[in-house]
Amino acid sequence: MKTTNATSGRCKLVVLDANFYWTEQLFSACHDFADILLLYPLDFRAFRKQYGRYYIELQPQLVSEGIWNQRICCPPGWLFHYWPLTRRFFTHLIRQFQGTNPLIFAFSYPYYYSLVRELKAHSIYYNIDDYRQYWPGRESQTPAVEQQAVIHADLTLCVAHHRTNYLRQECSSQAHKIVHIPHGCSPEFMVERPLTQSKSLPAQLQTYSRPIAGYVGALNYRFDFHYLARVAEQIPDITIILGGSIPQPSEDSPEWWQGVEQVRRLPNVHFIGRVPHNRLGEYLQSFDVLLMLYSSCNFNLNACPTKLWDYMGTSLPIVANNVVPEVNLWHHLILVSENPEEFAKNIRFGLANSNWRSQERLEVAQAHTWKMQAHKLYHLLEEKGWISQQSS
Repeated sequence: MKTTNATSGRCKLVVLDANFYWTEQLFSACHDFADILLLYPLDFRAFRKQYGRYYIELQPQLVSEGIWNQRICCPPGWLFHYWPLTRRFFTHLIRQFQGTNPLIFAFSYPYYYSLVRELKAHSIYYNIDDYRQYWPGRESQTPAVEQQAVIHADLTLCVAHHRTNYLRQECSSQAHKIVHIPHGCSPEFMVERPLTQSKSLPAQLQTYSRPIAGYVGALNYRFDFHYLARVAEQIPDITIILGGSIPQPSEDSPEWWQGVEQVRRLPNVHFIGRVPHNRLGEYLQSFDVLLMLYSSCNFNLNACPTKLWDYMGTSLPIVANNVVPEVNLWHHLILVSENPEEFAKNIRFGLANSNWRSQERLEVAQAHTWKMQAHKLYHLLEEKGWISQQSS
């Protein structure tokens, strides 16, 4: 397929890489004003685990109007030891897609920044996390590389407000071009109007008694089981359902595992296993109150939980602890709790006042769909003169 003929004159936006769901969602939603190429490079071991075999797509694959994917199985050492070769290969793929059209290059890892000068394109550094722990042995090197990424990029987008402030302080000369655009809501998980009562439970949950306080998401070190145990002990009459891959023992975190075992002994807490992503809305909308219980860790400090937005779209009451700064930004719409005792009280309040600010939560969700977040990005690019109205 010759991508240069995709849409004559349209701006091309290439994303390296789109392996995270939220990166894929945000930039796919930009297809209204640009032709999008999502690159998916993966180490050969992760690639085989995900796709079942090894291969490289030498041509972009059209997946929907204005959106192309390209999957690349990478050899060991591709990001560091063989980066000069890998960089040339990526440059070739990107220029092939660009053709003679204007190009915007979005990169999600700081180590990709060296492509900016080679491509001579407008560039966006898309920051989704504190990357220091991503590459063992490079913990001290990565922050310096990230500063270079911010300096070389024409625009830095941060999904978390906390991370936005951090990078503005670390790269003060670039503060004017560091912007906060949080994750978006997935419309398929949203309700059309505020729920006056929860929807029927999925068949798999109909043996559980209401009221139900529910959580669906990661059940790993980012989840505070000790905190949940203290909450659950105070509300024995309320069913607590935890959806997600069943926790496994961790030699690195024996104290965390003790919290898991403590929760397992409580009769009102139930693990239901992984919930298929396409059924997330069905499950969330059937709960009476939605829970967010985060542990104190670097990941949560810098996170913009997609759960926050999936929950907002249900309109249902949300009870959270006060660990994640991004969640705390919405304390006027969420029952943010200082301690387990207050958390338990807030669950009861949410159950007794299901309509508390439900309209406002839904309105916020409707203003933060992935399409709306892409529209905000469009206006940023238009102000910079990167995009013309003819592109939309």
